[in-house]
Amino acid sequence: MGMHVCFFLAALTALQAQPVDLPQPYRAMRSSSYRTDGGNADAVRVEPQSSYTVADIKGAGRLVHMWFTIATAEENYLRTTRIKIYWDGSTTPAVDVPFGDFHLLGHGQVRQVNSAYVTVRARPELNHNLRNPNVAGFNSYFPMPYSTAARVVIENGSKEPLTSLYYQIDYQAWPKAPSTLRFHAHFRETAAEPFRGNEPGRATSRNTKPEDNHLIVETTGAGHFLGVALSIDASGAGWWEGDEMMWIDGESSPSINGTGTEDYFGSAWGFRAEYNMPYHGVTFLKKVPSRPDWQAGLYTVYRFHEKDPIPFRKSFKMSIERGHNNHRRDSKYWSVAYWYQ
Repeated sequence: MGMHVCFFLAALTALQAQPVDLPQPYRAMRSSSYRTDGGNADAVRVEPQSSYTVADIKGAGRLVHMWFTIATAEENYLRTTRIKIYWDGSTTPAVDVPFGDFHLLGHGQVRQVNSAYVTVRARPELNHNLRNPNVAGFNSYFPMPYSTAARVVIENGSKEPLTSLYYQIDYQAWPKAPSTLRFHAHFRETAAEPFRGNEPGRATSRNTKPEDNHLIVETTGAGHFLGVALSIDASGAGWWEGDEMMWIDGESSPSINGTGTEDYFGSAWGFRAEYNMPYHGVTFLKKVPSRPDWQAGLYTVYRFHEKDPIPFRKSFKMSIERGHNNHRRDSKYWSVAYWYQ
């Protein structure tokens, strides 16, 4: 077994939780919006165009769970609010993602989510007593190790205050970092372009310009790819015929190629309804009445590689076609990539 393979297997094992029947080698800790004076209003206010640090941790350890809920008059807060995470004193965030997209919700509306790494408890139909019923309990369970420090920031980019930000950041204090890898999550968008007709989407046409694909992630270093949440504002038929492509360690051609968007995201013959499974699902599906094509509409889908992480030693790049041969470039694509390096 090659040295680099041993390294990644060891790092992956270190990222996983200790078996519960063994002594735990850490101290369980929490940073929360708890009121230290014993009051019940356990929330903080985040003014417009400002940020609030929800965790500022010193020493070695690992984040293991984050829970949030937010009350605000800003209807689009799932996009205008961002989550940023900094490791080991860096001034560049390793995580910089709109709050909703990070939690597998790319269209600004809450939904029930039940995946291996992200869960959302949403009940907007019961929130008639709230000014903005588009609220939920947002949970994430990505293990996130660090050596000397971790800082988690919520950024309010809207013109409305976050009147109530509740949070619990659960972490472990370790004698030394449990892994050399650091969790990353980044957001990318590809704008819609004018429709060029169905001719480029013929089954016999070939994609010779993968640079026209929607780019999901491109990074240098050593690590492994964990997954992606992909959102689409789909204008018409054929968009889910797009194949994913992965280039590992500087390959000139991708060594991992897919057979269709719905195939990569664990479905088949298109996406017909919302559903949640541990490693793949459709968190959002909404038809647009003005678009008669049954494939047109708004979608968010996800895929996690917990059982099949994709390691890289020097670099990694992943993109996905916007329809076969990118013939549905009139659809807007945006995504969150999750990886360790």
